[in-house]
Amino acid sequence: MTILRVRSGADKGKTYEITGESTTIGREDDCTIQIPDQGISRKHSEIFRIGEMFFIRDLESRNHTFVNEKEVDEELLRIGDRIQIGTTTLVFEDRNAQLRDSSRLIPEAESGSAEAPFDPTSTISLKLPEYFTTRSEEKVEETREERYLNVLLQLSHVIAEENNPAAMFNKVSEALGGSLDADHLYLLGIKPDSDTTEVASLEDLDILGRFDKVEDPDQAAGVSRGIVSQCLEQKHAILTSDAALDQNFNAMASVVMNQIRSVICAPITVLGKNLGVIYIYSSKPEAFQSEDLEIASAVGIQLGSTLELLKQMEKQDQFFRSSIKTLVAAAEMRTPSPRGICERVASYALAIARELNWDSQQIRDAWLAAMLHDIGSIPMSDQELENELLNEPKRNHYAREILNDIPGLEELLPAIQQQNEKWNGSGSPEGLKGDSISELARVLSIAKELDKQLYGEDLGEEPRSVKAALVNIRDMADKEFDIKTVNALLIAYRNGKLFDTTEDSLKTTGD
Repeated sequence: MTILRVRSGADKGKTYEITGESTTIGREDDCTIQIPDQGISRKHSEIFRIGEMFFIRDLESRNHTFVNEKEVDEELLRIGDRIQIGTTTLVFEDRNAQLRDSSRLIPEAESGSAEAPFDPTSTISLKLPEYFTTRSEEKVEETREERYLNVLLQLSHVIAEENNPAAMFNKVSEALGGSLDADHLYLLGIKPDSDTTEVASLEDLDILGRFDKVEDPDQAAGVSRGIVSQCLEQKHAILTSDAALDQNFNAMASVVMNQIRSVICAPITVLGKNLGVIYIYSSKPEAFQSEDLEIASAVGIQLGSTLELLKQMEKQDQFFRSSIKTLVAAAEMRTPSPRGICERVASYALAIARELNWDSQQIRDAWLAAMLHDIGSIPMSDQELENELLNEPKRNHYAREILNDIPGLEELLPAIQQQNEKWNGSGSPEGLKGDSISELARVLSIAKELDKQLYGEDLGEEPRSVKAALVNIRDMADKEFDIKTVNALLIAYRNGKLFDTTEDSLKTTGD
């Protein structure tokens, strides 16, 4: 859901949802968004939508319209773009993305203030979970044991069966947060370059997963750096039944501002190393009991092992990706085209696959297929490369011979062989049409086309601007490309992911 948030000027902090095909901004009553700013014309600018693309157009305003400090007549918008009209600055945002923005975690007003000494009389600290403490009533003990084991069993199934790390972390958050009847729960991972015992600011943490009983993206999350730091430093789980009365935490601004009462903060650890925390809180006092602390601690141990396994898998995957890049570099040396095309196409394919909500293996395949789309050129002679009539069949023949001998890569072959097929059946080599073209081939085809548009490859004309390229590709929808994949490309651009070359999407711990 796209919104405009007033960053500065009149109505600072107010948000406007962008709906419909056209949204007008100005001072007049009949404007969709009315802003009381004398520097804004009666009808100042318009945001209009074409498919999944959002444009802003200046309506011949007196003081003009600016996007990212640049005056524009008409501009294609991306998430995060700053729109200046009059003395008002608006930000083009995605409401759903705000839920995963760690910058929206509220730290204490004075982050450098000294923490109060730890007082076990007001805060429970649990070093190791005592799984079955003695209770006076056997019936209560059995109920507690069943609940404890059911939660752990449910989470074990999620961890074992979900092959998408981001989805797995969110499901764990929902299962644990729901079972504890928490208002909010956050799985916070320590960033690789941060200290594992000291969190200088909440920007040192990534939101791996979250649970919100009531989602309100306009409300920032009440996570206290002090509580998190204490948990990590002591490597103990912490339960405070009422943070507002706890002398360790009641002076913290985040506790007061967000009316935090019950809080559980359990470390995510493996082999004595901090990897993050599970942060659970409720606005109700005494919402959590010691048994809830034990469950959170046990889940922290499970997640620690899972995160460590994912990191080891990532190291192996980095080696594999480096090998693929070396192979691609060899392929690019065999053609007269400029180097770097495969990596660019792979980054586009990666972004499109993510917007299609593919699982981690499918996303990986999209990157691999794009990186290896020209692998068949390696064994080709100079004469074969120059023969346009036999070029494509030869490339497909050699690609088949190479990939069939590499376990796991043979599944990419259909996409590589179909990369020049068109949605309307006008492509080659088989003239496939519509759904008979594999989804992976459709993504690869659009990624290649975008690179040709932007860099002028095989077009015999000057490279196009990003805006012109995207509009042109959209015009090809339902002709050369299917509309679903085209929309994914446009949304990837709008969200600022299309030109992200970091390959974070391939990491096993990625979003």
